[in-house]
Amino acid sequence: MKTALLREESFQEQLRQRLAEWSKQTKNYPTMVMWSERVAKVHIKELFIREGTVKRREETQKENFYYACLYDILQRPIQHAERRAAINRPKAKTVKLHNGRLARGQIELRTQDIFQEESKSLLHLIKRR
Repeated sequence: MKTALLREESFQEQLRQRLAEWSKQTKNYPTMVMWSERVAKVHIKELFIREGTVKRREETQKENFYYACLYDILQRPIQHAERRAAINRPKAKTVKLHNGRLARGQIELRTQDIFQEESKSLLHLIKRR
């Protein structure tokens, strides 16, 4: 699941509304654990998948739009300096989209996560061989 969706206020509100709807079904199950397994987990997973698909589709459409802009600029009969200036904005936006996509796969390290005086033990060196 894409946990970054939890930071978005609109998704949080949508999740709250859906949980309120789903919780009405608790009386149909003998325990909360069974309700959680059969209703809540399934619907939450579907909601994350659906929202992730929508975000990915929007991102792809945006990227395709920027590529179409670049293609249109390249097809215009203008001077080289003007063309270069016109290309910079859609190119920068495309690069930003790609960097955002690449950044999602990386682990976020904050300065408090990195220990200043960290040293490897002898056991670590032996296991590595």
